[in-house]
Amino acid sequence: MELGGRTVTLKLKTANFKIRTRSTSLDAPTQLADRIFRVAREMLRRETDGTSFRLLGAGLHNICAASDCDPDDLVDKGAGKRAKAEHAMDKLRAKFGGEAVGKGRGLRS
Repeated sequence: MELGGRTVTLKLKTANFKIRTRSTSLDAPTQLADRIFRVAREMLRRETDGTSFRLLGAGLHNICAASDCDPDDLVDKGAGKRAKAEHAMDKLRAKFGGEAVGKGRGLRS
């Protein structure tokens, strides 16, 4: 199913089991993991106050059709290039398995 969404949500559970939920609405819907990751990372950065977290998760809400996502005229000039790369990786994973291709930031030394 080809879906995307407009709102990125970050859910954090502290070491003492208190839950913090934050969300940000995007200027246009997306289905790109890179864009969701960058928005969620910025929300997490704002929550770093010395609190220990036992769980964190990122999600996408205000779901819409993929055809409504990631318009080419976004202010983000690199979005189109990243979208093509992400779609190519998705095709390779579908054909050869989830470990067939990854990003450099996923490599461990």
